Amino acid sequence: MTERGKPDDTAAALEALEAARKERARLSKLGRWSEADEAALSTLRQVLSVGSPDIVGPDLGGLVYVAGSPRPGPQTSGRHGHPVPPERLSATQAMLLVNHGHQPLEAAELAHRALKSFNWRDVGSFWYSVLSFAYLDDGDSTQYYCARAMARAGWATSSTLTVLRARVAALSGDSVTAVRLLLPVIADGVGDQFTEVAVAWAIEALVDLGDFDRADDLMRAHTFSGNLDAVVDRAEVLAARGLLKRAIGQPESAYEDFIACGRELAEWGVTNPAVIPWRSRAALCAAAAGRETLALPLAEEELSHARRWGTARAVGTALRAVGLVSTGGRDIELLKKAVELLARSNARNTLMEAQYELAVKLKLEGRHEEVQSALRDSRETAISLGNKAWEIRADDAMRRWTAADATQRVSSRERKVANLAQAGLSNGEIAKRLRLTTSTVEFHLSNTYRKLAISGRSELRSIVVPIL
Repeated sequence: MTERGKPDDTAAALEALEAARKERARLSKLGRWSEADEAALSTLRQVLSVGSPDIVGPDLGGLVYVAGSPRPGPQTSGRHGHPVPPERLSATQAMLLVNHGHQPLEAAELAHRALKSFNWRDVGSFWYSVLSFAYLDDGDSTQYYCARAMARAGWATSSTLTVLRARVAALSGDSVTAVRLLLPVIADGVGDQFTEVAVAWAIEALVDLGDFDRADDLMRAHTFSGNLDAVVDRAEVLAARGLLKRAIGQPESAYEDFIACGRELAEWGVTNPAVIPWRSRAALCAAAAGRETLALPLAEEELSHARRWGTARAVGTALRAVGLVSTGGRDIELLKKAVELLARSNARNTLMEAQYELAVKLKLEGRHEEVQSALRDSRETAISLGNKAWEIRADDAMRRWTAADATQRVSSRERKVANLAQAGLSNGEIAKRLRLTTSTVEFHLSNTYRKLAISGRSELRSIVVPIL
C-alpha cells in the first residue's frame, strides 16, 4: 500500500481526472447527464480519498460547470495552490444539483456542509458554495459567508473574493456596488481564472445602470466583441454581450448570443435558469425583432424549468418574460404575478424592470390609473438601488403619460407595426412584412405615437418593452 501523497499517487490521480473529463464529455454529448455527473463525482471521491497534497484546484477543471471554473492543463510555472480538501466534494455536489435545477434543499444542505468545517484555504469550495446560495436566492447565507471571509486574514484583500462579492451584489440588484468592486480589480488584474467572469459580470452591471458606452469599451478592450473560441467562460461572456446588444437596439444579434449561450450550457447539462436565464432573454429579443413564434415557446420552457427549481427569483423572472411576449390577453395578469414574486426575492433589478414593463403594458390597454402606480413603484425601486438611469426612465414616462389621453388603447395592428419599428425596420420593410401599404404603416405609427405621447422612433425605442 503506498503512502498518502507520494508522486505515483499524484500521477495516478491526474490520469484519473483526465479520464473523467473525457468520459464526462462523451456522456454529455449523448445526453446522459446523470452518468456524466457520477463519472465526475466518483473520480473526485477517489482523488480526495488519496489525499495527495499535490492535487490543487486547477486539476479539477472540466468536471462540473461553474462560472470561473478552474483551468485544467499543465502549469507553466510549476504546480501551485493549496491541496484540495474533502469539502470540495460537497461543494461540487451542490453545484451539480444547482445546474440541473432540482433538489434545492439538498443543494443548500451540501453547500452549508462544505463551508461548515471550511479550512479557508480552498478558494474553489468557497466559490462553488457561495454561488450555489446565490442561485438559490439565499441572500442571508451569501452575506453571512462573505462577511466571514472578509474577517479572515488574507481574504479581505483577495481579488477573487471581490469578484464573488460583486456578483452577489449584482444578483441582489445592487449593480452600483458591483461596478464599484469590479472595475478596479479588472484594471489591476484578477488572475486568468476569474478575469473573463469579472469582465462579463462588469458588463452586465454597467448595462443594468444604463452605462452602455463603458460596457462596450470594456467588451472591446477584452476582445469579447468578436470570435469567442479562445474564451473559457463563453456562456457568461455571451450572456453579457447579449444583454448589451439588446440594450443598444440589436435584438437579432442579441438573440443569437443568447441561443449560443444556451448551447454552451447544454453541453454541461445546465438547465436551471437561475444560473443564466438565457431562454427568457432570447424570448424578449425574438419578440423585439418581430419573431413572436419563437418568443413564447422559449419563455414557457424557461418557466417550466424555473418552477421545478422553485425560487421566487427564477419563477418571477420567467413569468415576466411570458407576460411580455404573450398576446392572448394574459400579459398584464402574468406581469402582476411576476412583480409579486420578484418582490419576495433578491432580484430587485428584475423587479424594477418588471414594474416599469407592467406600466407600459397597462398604458397600451389605456388603464391610466394603474399606469401611474406601477411607474411609481418602479421609480421607488430604482431609487433604493441607486439606479439613476431607471429612475430617469420612470420619471420620463410619468411626465409623458400624465398629460396623455388616459383612455386611448393601442390596437393590435398598431402594436404589431410599432414593434417592428422598435426593432429597427423601416416603414417599407414593415409594409412588406405585414403586407400593408407604406401609408398604412405611417398611419398606424402616427396613432401609436399620439397615444403613447412620444415624438417618433427614437422615443419608441426608449420605451424598451416589446409592444406586442
